Amino acid sequence: MLFVKTTVSLLLLATVIVVVGYQFGVAGVVVHLHQLSYQTLAMVVVCLIANAMLAVFRLQVLASDAGHSIGLRRAMAAVSAGSLAGALFFQIAGQLMARGVVMRRSGVPFGAVVVVTLYERIVAAMVSGLIAVLGALHIFGRVYLDQTTGGAQLVKLVCGVAAAVGMAGSFGFGGLVRQNVWPLLTRQFVMRFLRIAGLTLLVQLPMMSVYVALALDFSPRTPVIDLIAASAIVMFAASVPISLAGWGVRELSAVVALGAIGMTASAALTTAVIIGAGSLLAMGIIAAISLHDKADDSPADKSETAAVINYARALEWILPLMAAVFVLFQVYLPIGSGLLNVNLADPIVILGGSLFILNAASNRRLPIWRARCVTLFGLTATLALGLSLLLGAYRFGWTDWALINRFLGWFVLLAYAMTGALITSTGGERGLRALTLSYLGATVGVVAIEIALLLVSAVGVSTNGLIIRSAIEGFAQNHNFLAFQLLIAVAAALVQTSGTARRIAVAVVLAGLWLTGSRSGWVSAVGALGVALYLRWIGLRELSIAVGYAIVLGAVISLMPTMVSHLMIVRGSYGGAPLAVPDIIPNASESAERLMTLVGGWKMFTAHPIFGAGLGAFRNLHILAGSGIPLVIHSTALWLLAELGLVGFLAFAGPSACILYGEWRRAAQDRASAIIILCFVGFAIMSGPADMVYQRTYWLLVGASLAVVVRGRAADEPDSDTPRYVPGAA
Repeated sequence: MLFVKTTVSLLLLATVIVVVGYQFGVAGVVVHLHQLSYQTLAMVVVCLIANAMLAVFRLQVLASDAGHSIGLRRAMAAVSAGSLAGALFFQIAGQLMARGVVMRRSGVPFGAVVVVTLYERIVAAMVSGLIAVLGALHIFGRVYLDQTTGGAQLVKLVCGVAAAVGMAGSFGFGGLVRQNVWPLLTRQFVMRFLRIAGLTLLVQLPMMSVYVALALDFSPRTPVIDLIAASAIVMFAASVPISLAGWGVRELSAVVALGAIGMTASAALTTAVIIGAGSLLAMGIIAAISLHDKADDSPADKSETAAVINYARALEWILPLMAAVFVLFQVYLPIGSGLLNVNLADPIVILGGSLFILNAASNRRLPIWRARCVTLFGLTATLALGLSLLLGAYRFGWTDWALINRFLGWFVLLAYAMTGALITSTGGERGLRALTLSYLGATVGVVAIEIALLLVSAVGVSTNGLIIRSAIEGFAQNHNFLAFQLLIAVAAALVQTSGTARRIAVAVVLAGLWLTGSRSGWVSAVGALGVALYLRWIGLRELSIAVGYAIVLGAVISLMPTMVSHLMIVRGSYGGAPLAVPDIIPNASESAERLMTLVGGWKMFTAHPIFGAGLGAFRNLHILAGSGIPLVIHSTALWLLAELGLVGFLAFAGPSACILYGEWRRAAQDRASAIIILCFVGFAIMSGPADMVYQRTYWLLVGASLAVVVRGRAADEPDSDTPRYVPGAA
């Protein structure tokens, strides 16, 4: 992640400098620097320090609202250290780590630091975003989403998130929200929110004054109201956490926004660079002043609200539930150099995994798992990947794919597992139920969006490429990946629901699985349902009803274009509309590419059978698919054998077999064991013709299930629900 943030900043900043230098010459920037008056520079310094001090005061108010009073210099140290760490590391994580270290000396727990910081950033984003929209309306006359350049995708994403959150609340976390959150939404909370919003506006005013003062020196004829509007856009863009401390993004947005009101590109670039450097200088001054703080090492005074809310415990529930919803959204964000592939849950699980490690460190013991081999699996798999990375670097050099996607990506997967374990290590079966049902609800919401788009396209409305009729992808960017997400949802539905709710949920998910056109997904679903029948988590009659519902729903969606053509004559001919039916037989090119990877992977394994060819070896061959994307080995087991060898394969397979053996013995009676087994069955079957190791949903739910301590079944079950199949109960 640090590499990505650094790359984004450097690429954007370099692009702006090169373009501006090519068009106007570097001399223009130098001229503008000499053009600055001493009065303007003095105003810039004063306003930037005022901006920092107002941020310090805001942090004090937020900490007090959270039940922890901190002194002025300790708050100065926290704000300055957080800002400087965000410049060195990436913004949110660096800010949290630095603030956590500083505020811990005052007795503020890390959970409270996370809550305060996230609350601060959310309110700041709301206020800054609102001002930026007003600024855009003033400068450009309107805010317009171009459907041909990503606007339609953004609308679909917003609708998808809304549907996923709504359905997840209905299925899973809604009861928790009603019980624990609604009572907090009092008049006092609203007044405190408005106070923080007002303080946030005050924090932004000095920064906006700096933009206006510098711009007036460089472009004195530009109206002040235009400069205020443009600065609002630049400030909001710089706050988006896809760079290091806003570098690159701030300069690019300054050239665009300030250029729209008549300022030259060289003047806009100079303005942005001065503000970026000046902000770091102001934070350095605040940090130097705070170094003399020696009286704040005692624990902070706690207000009455501190005893009401346990923020660490709240985060142990909130972060996993958020991850269960947002893990379904794999999106591409447009940046200056191309598209950045991001999962919306990745920042959440980084926080969740960090909190899980902190809990283990504070308890001075390893986490407790239901299987002894879990910790062994994490260690052996990590060592195997690390050894393979070094071996690959020795044989063919370092590659971004091996280092970032495979090796560092493995730690992201561990963060997903730890985030899932975060809720069940304290909440047990109740936490697992909330997590799995929230995930199930979010998945149903995503499928509902895809079905709605199919129905809209069936009546002749253009969807601007938002849906592929023969293979829906949801927000996973790949129909096989969506199929795998739905397989995990099937496991959650079979184990955690009952009666009509189970039949409807299973039917919707299976209908979505059919519409993905994933043949490996279909076969995996048959395997998972067969195991569920064997373990008696669902009866044959109930499964038949659910499958019947799915067939009816799938048939209606598939036949809808022809039905509309018959009834409404949308295409002007009887029965002329095509069926929305997935391709059952794979095309020749896909089969050839898949076979090529399997043959190549096997040859690689036979050439290096013990330790493998090295991490990223097959990708390093640069064999391109028909789409122009480099091919990877389309089999998890063969990928492990080819690149990690027998040693690496056994490092993954050995502890996994140990875990599965123990869970299989309990799977007929224990919910957590059943989820582990069903998820693994789907994973194992789909991994045959595809590489599924790096699918985040699997690690989230399996990690949560493995952290449920084995107890007596009767004590763990909810009193009002019996989801396991009982003959005659269906």
